Amino acid sequence: MEDIKKLLVYFRNALAFSYSWLVLCSALVGILYAGLDFRVAVGYSIKCETLLKLLALCAWGSACFVFAFFSKIMRKRGFVLDLTVFFVLFIPVEILMFYWMDIFTGNGTAALWTILGIFVLICYITCILIDVFIMRKRSKVYTDKLNEYNSRKQAG
Repeated sequence: MEDIKKLLVYFRNALAFSYSWLVLCSALVGILYAGLDFRVAVGYSIKCETLLKLLALCAWGSACFVFAFFSKIMRKRGFVLDLTVFFVLFIPVEILMFYWMDIFTGNGTAALWTILGIFVLICYITCILIDVFIMRKRSKVYTDKLNEYNSRKQAG
């Protein structure tokens, strides 16, 4: 029961963070799309339907995030696999949501697909580089310190 409670807390935190940032970004994009005309920007509003669609997108993303990084099923499988599972679960739904929200209209354009693909690749490569160059180095230092502590504890 405690694990379910933890997962729900992680889900709530991920949903609150992602939804608040996505709503802010949507508002900024809408204002910029209005042409920076102050009179239009003051009257700019986001439809309730759009907010609900953003909430659904963020809820699915948060559920995928919690499953991939915090569930017992995925525990100790490695960061790269966790990241891959997250992207495989989230990206198809994200694309469908983009169509549903009319961000991609019709078949989408080559430019939109290229931007999405580049963005996903940049995020994936950045996460792998962080794992390889920073986290593995830190885990080696942590393991060395833990081994040193255990050897001193056994000797003393």
